[in-house]
Amino acid sequence: MLVMTRWDKQIRVLLLSGRFDKTARVPVETALDEGEGRPCTQVVLDFSKVSSMDSAGLGKLLLLYHSLRKKGAALTVMNPRPSVEELLHLVNLATVIPIVQHKPEVRSVA
Repeated sequence: MLVMTRWDKQIRVLLLSGRFDKTARVPVETALDEGEGRPCTQVVLDFSKVSSMDSAGLGKLLLLYHSLRKKGAALTVMNPRPSVEELLHLVNLATVIPIVQHKPEVRSVA
């Protein structure tokens, strides 16, 4: 998994490329650690180049959601491929983590 990071004010956007599976843990955590200490209200995971996701990826996504929520930041998945979006809906993660097809506005974590 390749991860590129960009900032838009207090929103961190991670552009992910490859499979979102157990191998995604280290690059995603490394990218998030690099911005530690910088104000962040939302993390957007751009899934437009994520080819597939497995159960380990689903677990990582849920752990990331809870970790960010404790820090007062929201998590959003942007531009997933249809098969990945279908999986997120199938396991009801889409009811917890918003899925958007464009860059979202900052949202509350309340």
